[in-house]
Amino acid sequence: MAIVNTFPKCLDSPYLFQDADAPKRIGPLLATAGDRLEAAANIQNTGQGDPADVCFLSYEAMFSCLRALVYAKGYREAGLRCLMLACEHLYVRPGALDVEHIHAFERMQGLKVAPADSLAAASSFVKRTLELLGQ
Repeated sequence: MAIVNTFPKCLDSPYLFQDADAPKRIGPLLATAGDRLEAAANIQNTGQGDPADVCFLSYEAMFSCLRALVYAKGYREAGLRCLMLACEHLYVRPGALDVEHIHAFERMQGLKVAPADSLAAASSFVKRTLELLGQ
């Protein structure tokens, strides 16, 4: 398979496809994002628990938001790279989403971002996702 590095190539690949039922999955994704963000904030604010969990939970919150945004446009993914490219194509290029949210998500994949920075990035992304989706 050729390198998939653009939205059109993703659509031609098995990694991104249209799904009329995708928007029905947004509610559970947003609930997951909220749950993960709340858990990360609780660990960060109380100092109880592993600080690495703040990073992991923040990453999961952002991942759920990324999926919710793409699903809202009627697409589903079978690959993370195409999910990110779809979000960039559908939201960043039209100016609805700041590219920094995508960059923060990419940095967080390595789980080496400071817990406070992870939580801040996730909080910002969740907030913007809710705004975009009218929640």
